[in-house]
Amino acid sequence: MRVLTPASEVPSGETVQAGARASTRAKALISALAAALLLAGCGTAPSAPVAAPPASAAPAGAVSAIGASCPAWLGAQQRGEGRLYRVDAAASQVRLHVFRAGRLAKAGHNHVIGVERLGGQVFVPADGIAGAGLDLAFRVDELVIDQAEWRAALGPEFASTPSASDIAGTRTNLLRAVDGERFPVVTMRGTAVAGAFPLLVVKLSIDWHGRTRELELPVRVVRPSGESPLRAQGALILRQSDFGIAPFSILGGLLAIQDEISVDVDIAARPAAGCE
Repeated sequence: MRVLTPASEVPSGETVQAGARASTRAKALISALAAALLLAGCGTAPSAPVAAPPASAAPAGAVSAIGASCPAWLGAQQRGEGRLYRVDAAASQVRLHVFRAGRLAKAGHNHVIGVERLGGQVFVPADGIAGAGLDLAFRVDELVIDQAEWRAALGPEFASTPSASDIAGTRTNLLRAVDGERFPVVTMRGTAVAGAFPLLVVKLSIDWHGRTRELELPVRVVRPSGESPLRAQGALILRQSDFGIAPFSILGGLLAIQDEISVDVDIAARPAAGCE
């Protein structure tokens, strides 16, 4: 049986057009929100994501930034005034923890970012701490992002499993945020050391994103003897805004990351006979 619609209920052409426009706007809004959620969850992959280099090599391009103090330290070692150590990247572990924020934070991920190619030197005086120092550096385009075992070790707040495209998107967003092409290297120089072994406080001068800031890094260091490696462990907080970096944020802050980055440091260094 055919059901007829009364003429009074048939939509006019104007009403149909208005409905079509509303439908188009709704679809656009949904598409924009979906794109935003993907971006907050760390987005779509770039067409050819760059694989992280192996951890064993020194950070290319960073040596000139971290070698300025080495000749003086090597001279002091030759005079018996202390010992020069070279950072062992493969045995060191530096982890940066980036935290989601905003009312739609659950649509994103907390992140674990690893510095796998840390380079540099450390100098330990033969007696006391006067004259102790360190020069460290790494490249931002060599950071390793969200390895599954790192996330699993941190419990439920890191329990989500970002996909390969999420991770590639995070890398793209990260390098864009820190202007990685203009400022590819982060350097850290110890300007003063306080305390006494094994509990020291290192005043770090950090050069990142074209700005330099000084922070204090409490570390636990057992004074090495003979050919034993040096090991230093500590933690600090970096604020992106201190270095002129705007923390990632979209949709008026509904999806964002926190300004604070928690950094865990575990540096291993071995006796060195010369500068790189």
